[in-house]
Amino acid sequence: MRRIALLSIAMLAATPAMAQLKPTPAPTETRPVSLPPPSKPASDASGQAADNARLREQLEQSGSGNAATARPKPAAKPQTAEVPVYDQEGRRLNGMRPAGPGRVMDTRTGRYHDTVPSGDGVRIVR
Repeated sequence: MRRIALLSIAMLAATPAMAQLKPTPAPTETRPVSLPPPSKPASDASGQAADNARLREQLEQSGSGNAATARPKPAAKPQTAEVPVYDQEGRRLNGMRPAGPGRVMDTRTGRYHDTVPSGDGVRIVR
């Protein structure tokens, strides 16, 4: 019974001390809180459409001065001068394409031949 009395006295003595303690702070009081910016209302969509239209007009105006550079140019074939190709006897051969310096390709057979300059064209060396 003495024990219970001692415990109750200790509890009564601790009660005023507990009343003087401050409550624990809220988690947001110990660090700054950053909230996301408020979203735009749905009625602002017309304003965004107006901004898009203005940007489109600016792009068209800036591009109209350089109309030639705005359009893509078609890929042009390389302008290689077709030089006549002759065989060893001097007869002209058709269907030969230049394949590099000193080389031609026979388009019918797919073979490559070495050439040397000769007159107004090139001559195949065997």
